Amino acid sequence: MENSLPHDISIRPIRESDLPAFKAIRLEALREHPESFGSDYAENLREPESFWVARIKDAVDSSEGCIILADAGNELAGLAGVRREKGVKGRHAAMIWGVYVRPKYRGQKLADRIIAELLTWCRSNQVRIVRLSATCTGPAVRCYLRCGFAVYGVSPEEIRIGDKYYDETLMWRRV
Repeated sequence: MENSLPHDISIRPIRESDLPAFKAIRLEALREHPESFGSDYAENLREPESFWVARIKDAVDSSEGCIILADAGNELAGLAGVRREKGVKGRHAAMIWGVYVRPKYRGQKLADRIIAELLTWCRSNQVRIVRLSATCTGPAVRCYLRCGFAVYGVSPEEIRIGDKYYDETLMWRRV
C-alpha cells in the first residue's frame, strides 16, 4: 500500500539533540512490536537517562557504530542502527539492529533508505560483512532481500514473550 505522505523525509545520522525523539520512537517500537526486537520495552523504560545519552554518544562520529534516523521534520519517522563487532578478529563484521518505521510512514521504502545509509557507514569504516536477524516475515524480510541480504539460517525460539516463542531468520550481506 503506497502512502500519500510527503517524500521529503531526510535520512541522517543521530545527533545528541535527538535524545527525546530517539527515546520515544525506540520505546514505541519495543512496545508495539515486542516480537521484533531482542530488547524489552519494560527493561528499556526503566533505564536511567544516562543509558540513553550513552547510546547516542556511542553512535555520534564513532567507528564502532551509528544510528540513522528518518527525520520527517516534526517527528522521527524511523530508525536503525549498526554496531561493529568487538575484538580484533571480528571487527570486519557488524550487526544491524532496531530497524523500525512508524506505521503512518510505511510504504515509502524508508527502511531501504535507512539501511542504504548504514551500509555507506559500513563501507567508510572498513566493515566487510553485515548481519541482521528478523523475527517477522513478509514486509521486513522482503525489505532486507531488496537491500541485498541473503538468508543463512534460522535461530529457533530466539525470543520468548510469555509462553510464545519466535524464531529469528538470520541474514547477511557483503558490503
